[in-house]
Amino acid sequence: FETAGQLYAVDANLAANVLVEPVGRNTLPAIAWAAAKIARVAPDALIGVFSSDHAVADQDAFLSAWDAAEQAAEEGYIALFGMQPTEPATGYGYIQAGPRLTGRDDHDGSDAARRVARFVEKPDADTAKRFLAEGNYYWNGGMFVFRADVFVDLLAQLQPAIHAVIGRLAECDRDAPAELYAGLPDVSIDYGILEKTDRVAVVPVSMGWSDLGSWEAIRQQRSKDASGNVRHGDVIAVGSRNNLLWSDHGVLATLGLEDVAVVQTRDATLVCPLSETANLKSLVAKVRETHRPLTETHLTVTRPWGSYTVLEEGDRYKIKRIVVNPGQKLSMQMHHHRSEHWVVIAGTAKIVNGDKEIFLEEDQSTYIPKTHRHRLENPGKIPLQIIEIQSGPYLEEDDIVRFGDIYGRS
Repeated sequence: FETAGQLYAVDANLAANVLVEPVGRNTLPAIAWAAAKIARVAPDALIGVFSSDHAVADQDAFLSAWDAAEQAAEEGYIALFGMQPTEPATGYGYIQAGPRLTGRDDHDGSDAARRVARFVEKPDADTAKRFLAEGNYYWNGGMFVFRADVFVDLLAQLQPAIHAVIGRLAECDRDAPAELYAGLPDVSIDYGILEKTDRVAVVPVSMGWSDLGSWEAIRQQRSKDASGNVRHGDVIAVGSRNNLLWSDHGVLATLGLEDVAVVQTRDATLVCPLSETANLKSLVAKVRETHRPLTETHLTVTRPWGSYTVLEEGDRYKIKRIVVNPGQKLSMQMHHHRSEHWVVIAGTAKIVNGDKEIFLEEDQSTYIPKTHRHRLENPGKIPLQIIEIQSGPYLEEDDIVRFGDIYGRS
């Protein structure tokens, strides 16, 4: 919804091009689905694949690498960005670079695409040190450039079963049948395609890259105080050095801490050594056993029209702060099991409540009984904020019947 909302703000037609996996199936099915959809309308289109949580400090270096990757992709290669390693890291896969692609000018610095000699899984410390010393190994950052038709052809050659299902999915609209997609294997693009073809190239680049894969990685990217602490939010640190201190709610106070991550949100708090922040999967699994909703839903949830934040909830009631962006509106909807009170705290609200259409200003309110059709819209130029008080025996998000939605939700 975050992506769809941003695209809608640029061009209402762009939001319709967002594909959402009904179930997680790793990178190959997701990339293949998008590539097949694009290939149906523009077979020679260049596709860039980038993870959403990566940081790039040197934009010029990135653009230069893109030019080289684009040229390689036009020649029928899947071009990867190979990140220049700055340390013998054991948390990344590596790419060993071979000779330059045939016919390239070795003196042309912008033309740096090389054949991939091999892929290496995450190495041990000694091997990583050797890779760093040899100088022709690069971190695999998971960034790719390729032509749509080239990728689909490789998929047909190397993964015919996946190709057959993806072909059916490409004929569907953006909502893939869950049972069809769920039948795809859980396989990465690296294992399913890249390691099985010689039509793959690497573009070495030094662009200040980080995958932001841990709180320690985030600490390295942020500015620090005189004691080496990264602070976010209302933080008081006494005698504390080289920590990440992050508070989204309330005051976070530390005394005598060193090399520790403390992350405090409204519904949970994490405390661990910075050295352990890349190993949180086991902790999340443990939390899921007893507090599953914490691992699946944020208190603030993004929607294409804005966002809502759960302020408090209990038996038969829930209180939300709803923010609707200018010019946006929620679906026409109704609920079987809950009634709602809306109070405007900022902006102007245009509301359909049953058979009435009303406008509410700050400090005005309305009551929406269960089973009443209703819609909330922001006709103004500033964000609309309301407090919503829900009451009833069932207050989950799946108690929504939609009758019309500009974002295509059903």
